[in-house]
Amino acid sequence: MSRMKNQVNQVVSLSRLPVRQRHLLKQICRLADERDLIVYLVGGVVRDLLLKRENWDLDLTVEGDGIVFARLVAGRYGAGLAVFERFATARLTFPDGLMMDIATTRRESYAQPAVLPTVQPASIEEDLYRRDFTINAMAVQLNSGQFGRLLDPYGGQRDLRDRTIRVLHEGSFQDDPTRIFRAIRFEQRFGFHLERTTLRLLAQAASTNLIQQLSGPRLQNEILLLFAEHDP
Repeated sequence: MSRMKNQVNQVVSLSRLPVRQRHLLKQICRLADERDLIVYLVGGVVRDLLLKRENWDLDLTVEGDGIVFARLVAGRYGAGLAVFERFATARLTFPDGLMMDIATTRRESYAQPAVLPTVQPASIEEDLYRRDFTINAMAVQLNSGQFGRLLDPYGGQRDLRDRTIRVLHEGSFQDDPTRIFRAIRFEQRFGFHLERTTLRLLAQAASTNLIQQLSGPRLQNEILLLFAEHDP
């Protein structure tokens, strides 16, 4: 797959987010501007904003030190903070119960299939490339002057329009076999179809013992997520 696609300088409206979330994101972007950090909204919330579906999970990634920035945000707003140094990620819980993840933009490498990755700081494009599917590999910049600017380097919008689930590289399911469950979950949730190469790679991975190599908690989590779907 070509790693980079032509992209237009599209702006995504965040008006579908609740007022509380929008207001907080704008405050956080001002804080990032003060520190000369570039911050993005990433993950399923970007996909669902484009699909006009409700999803209030706020996942941010920072080109810079995401944990340092998370500590700054937590201190400014009195949020609880859990730090996961290994993954360069922090989880904030605000006084009103709102939760947010803030991470450093990073690349991942896998010592062997089905194990948790080793991470290193990287660019936003590399951060998006490590993700599961093209429809989840988009970001919205939050800095003032660029607020709402969409980054879509791998054709996620195209695959949303074509109702397609597509991995970003051939080793995706081997790196993380939980993506086998995730592909099926998204296919069913959205009424999408698996792209031909993605279907072949999924079938190959599912025919091996990769799923058995997952830890019990990771496998349990995927099964619970399947049962949590609207129509499991």
